[in-house]
Amino acid sequence: MKHVKFTTLLLILLCLPTAAGGATEMQKELKIHDVFRQYWKKKNVTMVELSREMLDTYSLAHYRSITIKGYPEALTLVRRCLAADQEGAKKIKEVTDGGEVVSAYYQLPGETADVNRFILFKVGAHGEITLVYIEGAIDGDDLITILFTKQVYK
Repeated sequence: MKHVKFTTLLLILLCLPTAAGGATEMQKELKIHDVFRQYWKKKNVTMVELSREMLDTYSLAHYRSITIKGYPEALTLVRRCLAADQEGAKKIKEVTDGGEVVSAYYQLPGETADVNRFILFKVGAHGEITLVYIEGAIDGDDLITILFTKQVYK
């Protein structure tokens, strides 16, 4: 038995290549969709979409993440998109440095009462940008529990 933090699992998943194209199930009205659409094919960018089996394991409908390295101009686009998408969102956590958001966790209203949507964002120590979109029946407290507690994998 091995104890692994889900965040470690997410980092591993971020390193896996994806064959996903530009089409997405993600809510198109979100501005962060522009980031995924513009950067997913570029060099030094990793995008991950979880399989149906993995999504079902965590009661999720959609999971998409992108990690961008070597494109400092992407940070301006990401912050602009986050500013638009956080309208009406619940700020669960937001960290700023010098007046600029460097880490954020937002819960957005879902289309129905049983669907929650989340945007997670972080700028790493070396300027890499990670943006994650999660949608599903999971609530904010459960997502925090999954992300920050040890899981047992057999």
